[in-house]
Amino acid sequence: MNRGLILRIGAAVAILISGIVHLDLYFNQDYRFASSDVNFGRSIILNAISSGVIAVALVARRDWFIKAAGIGFALSTIILFVYTHAENSFLGFAHAGPVFEPSPQAQTALIVQIIAIILLAASFIPGMESEDAKPLPLAAVGGAFAVAAIALIALTLKWKPDDSESVSPATTEATTTTAASATTAAGASATTTGDATATTTAAATGGEAVAIAGFKFDAPALTVAAGTTITWTNDDTAEHSVVAEDTSFISDNLGKGATFEHTFDTPGTFPYICGIHSRMKGTITVTG
Repeated sequence: MNRGLILRIGAAVAILISGIVHLDLYFNQDYRFASSDVNFGRSIILNAISSGVIAVALVARRDWFIKAAGIGFALSTIILFVYTHAENSFLGFAHAGPVFEPSPQAQTALIVQIIAIILLAASFIPGMESEDAKPLPLAAVGGAFAVAAIALIALTLKWKPDDSESVSPATTEATTTTAASATTAAGASATTTGDATATTTAAATGGEAVAIAGFKFDAPALTVAAGTTITWTNDDTAEHSVVAEDTSFISDNLGKGATFEHTFDTPGTFPYICGIHSRMKGTITVTG
C-alpha cells in the first residue's frame, strides 16, 4: 500500500474542501463586501482558486517542494484567520464578533487546514517517502484536475448571487413620497449616526437594541410594544444598512460603530433587510 500517496491525496481533499468553504464565504456569506478594500474579496477568491491548484499538484506530484507549498498554504490561511479574528486588520478587514464565526464555515476551514498540515508533515517520514516513489498515471492526474475544476466552477455558478437586489441609500430619494406617508403611519424615523454625527428620535416609551455582527441581525425576530424605539448598531467591519420591506424606514449605509434608530408607533409586522446584503433579514412585530 502506497501510504505516501494516500497521505497526499488526503491532504489534497482537505485543502480542496477549504477552497470550497472560502467560495461559500465569498458568495453565500457576503464576505466579498466585508471590507471597503475590494482586494479583501479578491483574496478570498484567490484562496479558493489556489486551493484547487495546490490540491491537483499534490495528487500529481510527490516532490518535497509541492508538499512544502501545501503546508505553507494551509499554515498561512490559519495564521490570517487568527490574525484577523484578534481584531487586527488585513486588507481593511478585522473580525469583531465571536471567534468561530461564521459557523460552521470557520470551524470547517480550520479543521481541514490542520488535517492537511498533519498529513503532509507525515508524508515526509522516510518510510512514507520510500513507498511514494511511483508517479500516478496521467489519467489519474487528469481526473484529479477535473474533480477540482468541476467542484469549484459548478459551485461558483450555483452560488453566484444577484447583487441587483441590493438597495442603496439613493433609494430614499426615489421613494420620498411613499416613505413619508408610510413613516407617518409606522412611526418617526431617525437619521443615521456615524463617527461624529448626532441622532434625533421621536419620544418613545422604551428602547430595544439590535446588533449587526457576522453578517446577521442578532435579533432577527423582535417583538416590541408600540412606541418603542429600536436602535441598530453595526459591529461589523463591513458596511450594512437597514431597509424596511414597505420602505417605512431606510437607513444610510452604516460603517463600523454607526447606529440607526426608528420609533414604531403603529402595531403591525415590519420585515426588513440589509440593503447591501439582501440575505440578511429581520422582522419587527409591534403589539398594541
